[in-house]
Amino acid sequence: MADFPVTLGLIFVALVIARWRFHERLPAAAVGVIDFAMLIAAALGLTAAVLFTSLQLFDYRPPESAIVPIYLGMCFLVWSAMRSVGGRAPAPVPEIDDEPEVDRSDWPTSGPIGRLGRHGLAATFHSTQLLCLLNPFQLAELVQQVAGNANLVAREKRSGDDGRAYETRAVYTLPFDGEWLVANGGAAPKTSHSWDILGQRFALDFVQANEAFETHSGRGTRAEDYFCYGCKIRAAADGTVVRVEDRVRQAFLGWGVCDFTARSFVGNHVLVEHAAGEFGLYAHLVRGSVAVAPGERVTRGQVLGCCGHTGHSTEPHLHFHLQDSSGLWEGMGLPVRFSKVVVDGTPADGVLLTVGNRVRAANGTGT
Repeated sequence: MADFPVTLGLIFVALVIARWRFHERLPAAAVGVIDFAMLIAAALGLTAAVLFTSLQLFDYRPPESAIVPIYLGMCFLVWSAMRSVGGRAPAPVPEIDDEPEVDRSDWPTSGPIGRLGRHGLAATFHSTQLLCLLNPFQLAELVQQVAGNANLVAREKRSGDDGRAYETRAVYTLPFDGEWLVANGGAAPKTSHSWDILGQRFALDFVQANEAFETHSGRGTRAEDYFCYGCKIRAAADGTVVRVEDRVRQAFLGWGVCDFTARSFVGNHVLVEHAAGEFGLYAHLVRGSVAVAPGERVTRGQVLGCCGHTGHSTEPHLHFHLQDSSGLWEGMGLPVRFSKVVVDGTPADGVLLTVGNRVRAANGTGT
């Protein structure tokens, strides 16, 4: 066992040298894959070192059931360290960044995990999310996402444009009927769905909630308890369907556990080309509900599927974002301004939504 961490340590050092010595000569995607390999090698090496030290110094052999949690913990520590070193501070945009942050401290957390609050949910979800490294389907997606994001980061550095000034070619309306709440997302770094994952930078998560911001009745352990579950999801603009996935089963629900067993962490989804360089992703749909096929022409308001809870989802909701490529992992995220919409009771047109907004179509429907 002593040779194993040493070998991994040498591999890690070699990767670090390749990363920092040759990164300017390598394609951005290759740099992203090297970063991912560094994460895995470092986590495996640290895990082996912990086991070896425990055996040699304390004459204690941890049970086999403890190896995976130790490894996942090391993955989290290494990932956190790499992220802190590589973080980027975007240039401020006053009209967006000066907006006050929404106080969500009084928003209840869904399901039995809600007893632990938002931080308990986040800790449970992200710790179990590490288990996706053991799922070959999700591992492959993760590698593609890392490589694609590395290309996007390089592209952003070359252009100096973080995308917030983009104006869409198509006119977009809300992709659902009735009033929904923006539970996550915005156009500023402090409200963004995932600022450092550039494809999802301007993504929005929509749910239905009552006046107390509760998103379900009952315990919240059944999908049918959630107000938005099964609601029709509509095309936000005319377009052509590029990609669909409809085979992912419902994710774990109510306890904050990430579905690391799913065949795709995106869940069931539809990708629609709404204009040149503008592709809308509608994700986490109910299995078997997708009502369109690749190549099909759709019109604004046409039903694409039903709101569900599949893939990496904490509860039933609609994930919606625009990107500039048909490649699921290669597209740069684009901000979307919605037209003919009522935001927090005020009619608006061409508006950027942010977390905390209650929204509905001005005419009462999603069309």
